[in-house]
Amino acid sequence: MDKQTFIAMLPEERVPKVNKLLQEGYDLKEISNLIGIPSSSFSKLMREGDYIYHKAEKKYYPFVRSEEERVSIIATEDNDELTFLNQHIDTLKKVIMHFEERGALILDKSIYSKDAEFVNKSIRMNNKIYKEFSCFCEEYYPHLKNQDLIAQALIDAMKKYKPNGER
Repeated sequence: MDKQTFIAMLPEERVPKVNKLLQEGYDLKEISNLIGIPSSSFSKLMREGDYIYHKAEKKYYPFVRSEEERVSIIATEDNDELTFLNQHIDTLKKVIMHFEERGALILDKSIYSKDAEFVNKSIRMNNKIYKEFSCFCEEYYPHLKNQDLIAQALIDAMKKYKPNGER
């Protein structure tokens, strides 16, 4: 772990990594030398986010000022998730309803495989049908490329129209 990465880490990420090193037998001075920062700077960084070092257990713990504050922090964390859900409830309902009505469009893995070999092909197609398909793609699947949706349509057609004996 380098100095810049360590400094940029959130306290919630930093503390478990340091605690792991402490479990492996390193002491605080060795860890600060390993990272390449002075001990005083290391200690200051480790106190960010209200963490304290417990000498007897050789481990960092979150500092809790009172039982009420601890309960309040836990409630706030749970509340953040509930707040998010409440703010996005309409969107979540639409996503669920869309999935239940139409199912999910899941592209076959062969379409985006790293091992796939791609070729350019020109095909003649009814202009009206192609425009309708392009509008459909733009409205319902703007995050996907038309070429990927066409490839999926070809795979679906092959599966659907293969003679019964060959399925």
